Amino acid sequence: MRSQRELDAEFTLDSIRDLDAVLARRKAAAAVADAEFKSVRAIPYGTGPAETLHLFLPSPAAASVPVQMFIHGGFWMYMSAAEFSFLARGFVPFGVALALIDYPLIPSVRLADIVDSCRRAVAYIHRYGRTHGLDPDRIFISGNSAGGHLVAELLDRAWTGAAELPADVIKGGAAISGLFDLTPVAASFRNEALQLNAEEVARFSPLLRRPQIVSDTIVAVGGDETGEFLRQSADFAALAQAAGARVQHIVVPGTNHITVVLDALADTAAALNQAVRQRIKG
Repeated sequence: MRSQRELDAEFTLDSIRDLDAVLARRKAAAAVADAEFKSVRAIPYGTGPAETLHLFLPSPAAASVPVQMFIHGGFWMYMSAAEFSFLARGFVPFGVALALIDYPLIPSVRLADIVDSCRRAVAYIHRYGRTHGLDPDRIFISGNSAGGHLVAELLDRAWTGAAELPADVIKGGAAISGLFDLTPVAASFRNEALQLNAEEVARFSPLLRRPQIVSDTIVAVGGDETGEFLRQSADFAALAQAAGARVQHIVVPGTNHITVVLDALADTAAALNQAVRQRIKG
C-alpha cells in the first residue's frame, strides 16, 4: 500500500529533470509557431467567457480541411490553449487545421461543466466549421493530462444523441498522459484544490464505467512518466479495445509528462505525431 507521500508524488512534475528549462523551451516553441503560422484567435464556441478556440489554418487556404482539436492539460485548473501553439508545426504543414480550445477551470466551475464545454467545442466545429474552411466530417481530437481525460470523455458516444450530433462526429482521438481513474487523484494532495467528490469520481472515471468508445483511439504516455500515468494509460487502452475501438497504445521512450507533447506529438519525425496524422489521413 502506498504512503501519502508516494501517492502525491504520482501527480507532480518533481521527477522531471531541468523542469524550468523544459518549460522555457515549450514557451519559446509556442512563440515561434505564433509567428510562423496563420491563426484566428478567440473564436467563441459557447457563451462562457472561457469558451473560445484558437484556429491555425493551412496555407494556402483550402475549401475543406480536416481538423485536429487539442485539449490542454493542467489538472482542470491551470494553463491555456495559447501555450500549445507549437503543435501547429506538427499538423498545419500537412493540410490539417489545428483548433486549440480553452475551457473554464476549477474552482470557478465543476468537472461536469468542463466536460460540457468541450462537448460544445466539438458541436461548434461540426455545425459551423465550414465557415472557417473545416470539414465537419473529419474532426479528430487529442489532449494531454487532464486533456487526455477529456478526450476519453468525448470519445464516449453516450453524449452525442442528446447533443443532436452524429454518433461518429469524432472520427478518432489521441488521449495522451491521461487520467482515466480519478480515485487516486481524489486521494492525493491535488484534491485540496480540486475538491472532487465521490459522485464526480464515479461519473468521470472512464475506467470505472463502460464507455461507448468505438472511434479510432491512440493512447500515448511518456516512458519516463510516473507509474500511475503508465498504468492508467495501459488500462484505458485495454478498455477502449474491449469496447470495440481500434486502439494503438504507444509508450514514447525518453519523454516525460511535458516532452511527450512538445517532442513527440508536435515533432513530425516522431512516431506519435506520425501515428496521429496517419489516423487523420485514413
